[in-house]
Amino acid sequence: MKKTILSVAIAVVATALVASCGNKSAENAEAKDSANVEQQAAPQEEVEVKIEDQKELTCDDYTIKVPEGWKARSRMVNSSCTMGFKEPPFTTASPNYSSYTTVEKFKEMREKEGAKQIDNLEVNGNTFEVFYREMPNGQQLVSAVTPKGDGSMYVNFQTGAHKLDQAEAKDILMAHTKTILENLTIK
Repeated sequence: MKKTILSVAIAVVATALVASCGNKSAENAEAKDSANVEQQAAPQEEVEVKIEDQKELTCDDYTIKVPEGWKARSRMVNSSCTMGFKEPPFTTASPNYSSYTTVEKFKEMREKEGAKQIDNLEVNGNTFEVFYREMPNGQQLVSAVTPKGDGSMYVNFQTGAHKLDQAEAKDILMAHTKTILENLTIK
């Protein structure tokens, strides 16, 4: 009888162990399945694009595509950003919108700085008044402005240090001005 009771007790314990292990395996499988569902349902995190890899910069007032040969140097902050051309004359372009600066005020500021108004540029249905100034150190500056609402949309350009002839640098700077304005969409 003792053997029978011992055999039954061992069988009960063995059954309990098997059932317990089998149950945990089922629970683990269910947990893994629910984790997989959660991973699949979770939205993919957005990967931040490096500044220099940005192809378009946008704000409430305008969108500008980064042309071939140019690199973004900043992200859009409010309504301002910066792009650069990494070959002589190393041009920097800085578009911006100002709700409180009229075209007339903008012209006054440029003239006070010594800039001269040159030929207007007609681009994408907008007339940009263009101003040119050469600094004593040889750096050249161009500003292009057009009205937008009560304010103005403008882009400032400047050359960096280079060894080009000033006339050649100015021609490239003016070509860069046109290229950037062609890639600008005012909203």
